[in-house]
Amino acid sequence: MTAPKGTTQLPPQLSTVAAEIDDLYMVIYWTSVISFLLIVGFMVYYVVKYRRKPGVKPLPTGHSVVMELVWTLSPLILLAYLFFAGFSTFVDSTVAPRDAIEIRVTGMQWSWVFEHPNGYVQQNELIIPAGKPVKLIMSSSDVIHSFFVPAFRIKRDVIPGMYTTMWFEATEETGDNRPLTVFCAEYCGAARGSTDGSLENDPNSNHATMLAYITVLSPEEYERRVHEGFLESQAPPPGCEDAEDPMACWGEKLHSEKGCNACHSTQPGVNAPGPSWAGLWGEQRELESGESTLVDENYVLESIRQPQAKIVRGYAGVNMPPYGERNLPQAQVDAIIAYLKTLNP
Repeated sequence: MTAPKGTTQLPPQLSTVAAEIDDLYMVIYWTSVISFLLIVGFMVYYVVKYRRKPGVKPLPTGHSVVMELVWTLSPLILLAYLFFAGFSTFVDSTVAPRDAIEIRVTGMQWSWVFEHPNGYVQQNELIIPAGKPVKLIMSSSDVIHSFFVPAFRIKRDVIPGMYTTMWFEATEETGDNRPLTVFCAEYCGAARGSTDGSLENDPNSNHATMLAYITVLSPEEYERRVHEGFLESQAPPPGCEDAEDPMACWGEKLHSEKGCNACHSTQPGVNAPGPSWAGLWGEQRELESGESTLVDENYVLESIRQPQAKIVRGYAGVNMPPYGERNLPQAQVDAIIAYLKTLNP
């Protein structure tokens, strides 16, 4: 009934459940169109035919059991069919196959973090295999988000303090040049501080730009990249091996890759929305509690793992999400610390 390559209303169908959802959508759509035309058409017809006329006395309204049964039972049968079809599709799209690949998803303001079964972590990018079921186990580290992939026809809320799940199976490879877009379909905050909140200048800086991209690969290519990605995540990336300080070079890259630059500038005096990293290392910081603390390895690690534990005075309203071992392995924390040390004058 629907077009696998997409229409003016719908994007291409790129998951096994997309055709079922589109078929149901088109039934509802055309039922609504036909019902609208019939109701409005008859209404206009009867308004014109039975309009008030001089010298004509209207007769009392008649009663027809047959007509009442028709306009009562017809919608009932239609709604029963729509409920059955919708519930069946809902069950199919909710219960994942036993052999599904499980990927952990963490939503945060304003990024998506994905962890593959072998521990390989991606941020705002996700690779998956074509022709194999994938189950997402999702949670939020701050506010309610909603994971929405139009091409797969899937959407599920991502809620702090609990797990939500959904699954899909991609039907064809996209390659690296045609990634699928992931949107956050739940309003989760506006841009703060110096950012202008535009997708071009400040990606992943507010609800409207909280995007991620899914690349569908062959199963063999997926396995290769996940394995290589995990190995690369434990050491400085290409381009940093020959740097004077490879760990600091890696930390500088992580500053943008992990979204730290959305809140923390590396320029002196630019403290919006979070404290600047420039000149931070080795300083005594006044806290909201009235105490002070030294910015050293322990403080940085605690601020990454539990950002609400020691809040710098003046920044109580900044809601930084926690970065656990899954989102930011210890080796990457060490790289960020090395980079922080280079920002002191």
